[in-house]
Amino acid sequence: MENSLKNKVVFDFQSYHTPETKSIYYGVFLGFVTAIVCLAYWSFAVNVLQLTMSSYVLNIQTIAFGTILPLVIFSALHAVLVTYFKTAGSVLACVLFALAAVWLIIVVAKGDYGDTPLHITQFKELLIPILAIIGIVGAIVFPICYKSERMANIVL
Repeated sequence: MENSLKNKVVFDFQSYHTPETKSIYYGVFLGFVTAIVCLAYWSFAVNVLQLTMSSYVLNIQTIAFGTILPLVIFSALHAVLVTYFKTAGSVLACVLFALAAVWLIIVVAKGDYGDTPLHITQFKELLIPILAIIGIVGAIVFPICYKSERMANIVL
């Protein structure tokens, strides 16, 4: 009986991950989750709120790449800053991502993207909440998930 317990193999995949790979995995995972949330909002906005004019520009492909790619890039930046600055790097990365999201929202809110006032309004109503969702995930959800052991068991 004791011999069988000694020969038991324990697979601990989390110990193989460096902070860099852990951060990238979280970025990819949260990118996919955020893409699903943004696509749900897009579907609601296009089908229920009738924001159909801007759905030609903001479609499934642009939302998928526009949510996954920024979060993966952010996670790589987070990994670099955490490697060099430890805890301050994590805070700095989140502040930079939040500022970038707020800046993009301001740029979209002030711009005139479209031919008619209806197109401009619908484009803003569709894009600003998507940018806000991405900003919230990067600045708030990512650091919470990065510190959570429970999320590490799910993602890694």
